[in-house]
Amino acid sequence: MSGALRALTSVRTSLPPPARRAVRALVDPVLAPLGSLAGARPSADGAATVALTFDDGPDPVGTPAVLDALAAAGVHGTFFVLVDRADQHPALVRRVVDEGHEVGLHGADHRRLTALDARTVGRELRTARDRLEEVAGVPVRWFRPPFGSQSVATYFAARRAGLLPVVWTAWGEDWVDQPAAQVAERVMDGVVDGGIVLLHDGLAGDPTEVALPDPLRHLRGDIVVELLVRLAAAGTRVSTVGSLVASRPARRTAWFRP
Repeated sequence: MSGALRALTSVRTSLPPPARRAVRALVDPVLAPLGSLAGARPSADGAATVALTFDDGPDPVGTPAVLDALAAAGVHGTFFVLVDRADQHPALVRRVVDEGHEVGLHGADHRRLTALDARTVGRELRTARDRLEEVAGVPVRWFRPPFGSQSVATYFAARRAGLLPVVWTAWGEDWVDQPAAQVAERVMDGVVDGGIVLLHDGLAGDPTEVALPDPLRHLRGDIVVELLVRLAAAGTRVSTVGSLVASRPARRTAWFRP
């Protein structure tokens, strides 16, 4: 990442959320050609919808629990899959597809792509996309960079690989040990119409670092149940990323971080 982008990232992280949103409102129209998908424009009829997304799977404990919770509520989400885990649990990937959910790529593994050169990133993403399509049996067009780490070079590498980076607007910090209800409340604090919610059906670290256990592995389904109850009470509908942006104009944002 360039020095200028590092400086911009430092400024952004020092701002409170309202100020960050104000900066994005000014910057995003200018940097639209470099925009990652951040959801859709608000609905004209006032009916709020968010896309639910899940990272780091498939996981043999977390993914089935999340799928069961979604099925019980009759809603669908988008699963950003790690190919090394898909190779270990191909039946879970096929279950995701068979139950009507959407599959996106999260990476060959969970390395930060900003630590690699652009040519390597492009080659790895093309190979990972092809392998995931083989396992899932469906085309893959969405990509979420591990840790949300993205530079201009990795952005264009993903685009050349036929993938559109997808980021998020609300998250529950569900990598920290806490009750399921607390995760759901934190997500609700950031929910906006047309937004994208980040959750996890597994938890993966950078493979170059010391591996840590998933503190919420046995609560992944409970988190979804808690969140869906709150979304329903607020009158907010749930969608996949693809369905969300097919129903109204997409919103893109300049997203670059180490």
